[in-house]
Amino acid sequence: MDGPIRILILEDSPEDADLLQREIGKAGIRFTSLVVDTRVSFLSGLSAFAPDIILCDNELPQMDGVTALHLVKQSRPETPFILVTGSIPDEQAAEMLAAGATDYILKDRRSRLAPAVRRALQEAEERARRSLAEEAVRQTQEQIAHSTSFDSLTGLPNRRLLMDRLARVLRAAPCREGFALLLFDVDHFKGVNDSLGHEAGDRLLVTIAEKLQNLVRPQDTVARLGGDEFAILVDALSDVPNAIGLAERVRKELLAPMILEGSDVNAPVSIGLVLGPARYDSPGDLLRDADTALYRAKELGRGRVEIFDPSMHERVCAALRTQSDLRQALARREFRILYQPIVWLGTNVLAGCEALLRWDHPDRGLVPPADFIPIAEETGAIVPIGEWVLRQACAQARAWDTFGPVPPSVAVNLSARQFREGGLGRMVERVLQETGLPPKRLNLEVTESAVMHDAEAAASIVRQLRELGVGFSLDDFGTGHSSLSYVKRLPLSDLKIDRSFVSDVTSNAEAAAIATAVVNLGHSLNVTVIAEGIETEDQRQFLQSLRCDAGQGYHLGRPMSSEALEDLLRAKQGR
Repeated sequence: MDGPIRILILEDSPEDADLLQREIGKAGIRFTSLVVDTRVSFLSGLSAFAPDIILCDNELPQMDGVTALHLVKQSRPETPFILVTGSIPDEQAAEMLAAGATDYILKDRRSRLAPAVRRALQEAEERARRSLAEEAVRQTQEQIAHSTSFDSLTGLPNRRLLMDRLARVLRAAPCREGFALLLFDVDHFKGVNDSLGHEAGDRLLVTIAEKLQNLVRPQDTVARLGGDEFAILVDALSDVPNAIGLAERVRKELLAPMILEGSDVNAPVSIGLVLGPARYDSPGDLLRDADTALYRAKELGRGRVEIFDPSMHERVCAALRTQSDLRQALARREFRILYQPIVWLGTNVLAGCEALLRWDHPDRGLVPPADFIPIAEETGAIVPIGEWVLRQACAQARAWDTFGPVPPSVAVNLSARQFREGGLGRMVERVLQETGLPPKRLNLEVTESAVMHDAEAAASIVRQLRELGVGFSLDDFGTGHSSLSYVKRLPLSDLKIDRSFVSDVTSNAEAAAIATAVVNLGHSLNVTVIAEGIETEDQRQFLQSLRCDAGQGYHLGRPMSSEALEDLLRAKQGR
């Protein structure tokens, strides 16, 4: 100890008390002392004097050493207690030590007192150090346990704790009321981080956590699984509509504006909902189905609630199989390209063809493009696949050089992801150089919806491609809430009328009016207008009467192999 120790002496003999103090002082121990001789003064000394060590006579008029020791253990159990007595039977001394006394000293052997005091104080300090260390370890363990079970940002239970509670609910499910699991994330949360910063994004997550806790009962669990993903486990659910109602309240509450960085921000969410009781083998299966329902909610337009049903799982499994097979399809040469003729409507002469990707799966046969193109787009597989299509189509078109003075051009579709990926212009230029195809015989196509999200960036990309000398078409025109202002900024060579308008052009006045408007728009922009999906002669004649430049569709030519197209070219040359 740095300062003098405090010694409380319980002794009814002033002479003996003085001798004890002299003995301790002779040993060089610095101390202050308080001598008491009654029960009341002893209790007062314990609380007010707060001794570091207690020296106690065994026989006093009002109490004995056993009683004093009992009082010490009640109020200051860690304070060393040394019995100093004229005599004590060995059995009683052993009982005192067993009851918590530190030591006992006979008065006629006072020379042992100072060493006993030092030893008792050292042992007390060592116990205190051990206690502090144990407390630190305990606090560290509690912190570790908390961090492994709770989210550091919001204080909500994390994925691990949610899984534990899901397991508990599943174990109890056969014998109790139902439950519900809501899984959701914030639609377009990245936009908050990008526009307002990550600190604002964190504050939004904390605010969401607070709102969610106010929406649920004490026995329910609100958890943050990571990023902007949250879950609510509704336990002891008596009525399924209550769970659906909670999901709707969550959706509506998070749509209410929240102020961040001086801006009103809302948090639209997509919610996947699983209702129990149901037969689940593990919490992971339950969370998987909630995630499947969440994915379905996003597929259907976001900002909605979707309840899981087994058909969703089947669709996801099929998509995952397709995704896995797609990774190997290119290396295994399972893709092939068909070519659909594009014909000048005024002369019925072949103007070119469109390259169409097909997947010849070894087990499933021909997979419809609608079943694999969106998955390839989402996973990024469309980028290498798209480059392969471009290279194959350009090489094939180069091989048609022998067919007349004006060999056919080839149109190749670019996916939205390809269009937005950096380096598109360099890739196209490289393919043209490798295949030797003149740029003017390549026409690139992109859908209207792919360029709508950023018209300025789209115009820059199109200009770069046009500077290479290739043509550029806007495909499916009229389906993406067309804006004349952005169409005028795109340096197009062609405009394609979507097949949905062409199919009704002879029977629906609105479709006919749209087709007419697109043809007139195209001509005003000095671009070639091509109608897709011409299936009848009446449609062809009507479009020709509008002075639509070209068309494609089953009536003019079905998608065919390169060999079949070559046969068509030879027939037109009279070979």
